[in-house]
Amino acid sequence: MEPTRHAWSNLGLALSYHVWESEAGPDAPTLILLHGFLDHARSFDPVAAALASRLRVIAPDHRGHGESGHIGAGGYYHFPDYLLDLHALFDHLELETAHLAGHSMGASIACYFAGAFGERVRSLVLLDGIGPAHVPPERSPALVRRWVNDVRLSQTRGDAPSDVMDSLDEVARRIARTSPGATPERLLELAKTASVRYEDGSYRWRFDPLHRTTAPMPFDVTRFRTFLQAIRCPTLMIWGERSPMRPPDAAERAALIGDLSEYLLPGAAHNLHHERPDELAAVLAGFFSEAAR
Repeated sequence: MEPTRHAWSNLGLALSYHVWESEAGPDAPTLILLHGFLDHARSFDPVAAALASRLRVIAPDHRGHGESGHIGAGGYYHFPDYLLDLHALFDHLELETAHLAGHSMGASIACYFAGAFGERVRSLVLLDGIGPAHVPPERSPALVRRWVNDVRLSQTRGDAPSDVMDSLDEVARRIARTSPGATPERLLELAKTASVRYEDGSYRWRFDPLHRTTAPMPFDVTRFRTFLQAIRCPTLMIWGERSPMRPPDAAERAALIGDLSEYLLPGAAHNLHHERPDELAAVLAGFFSEAAR
């Protein structure tokens, strides 16, 4: 099943989302899928298509990712911007409530949103993510110095040679570095939606290279925990068995969510939806079916 792409805007920035209409009809509940850092909405294709038997599935491309616009001159990407876009998307779609699932950075966005706007989230799934590792606040001055330097360099060096690829096969090989368990066929499909072909025949990532710069403000786990404590909906946390991304205090963070269950996806690394889409879709279908009762 191919999704339909929809264009919209928030605060003047052109954005994109993709819709898999439900086989259950127009009254089917809505699920919003949030992709991770440097990923894109269409990476959920097989998972979303499977879930569309019972759910209307919507996957936005975050600003600066996928088919959404890059910020303009003088701008930068700050994490609350993603929350602003998500809240605006709910309003744009006239959704009072929806199920919400996020992978990695998308899981962080989902946690913040469910903690702040709990009345709009029917259930929550965290895919291999419950916030990044804590960064001590005393590192803040060094991070700001590095951020300023990174942003200046990004404006002068243009496309980094490592971001220019000769073929879709090369794009697929790059994706395999972070999704080692994905099949060659799956990697090639991901390569097609993750990259853009230029007039000279080369390929480049869809995401804005500005995302590669160091974030200026450290992740504050104390503040993040207050959002976790405010989550009231049924929540499922799914980790990849071989994931390298679980923070050291993941169990302590998870304990702050009142109605939480956990699942370990055998054999999977961090990018569960790249590597084990069928198994992941089956687990999600079971959870959302229970959450709807």
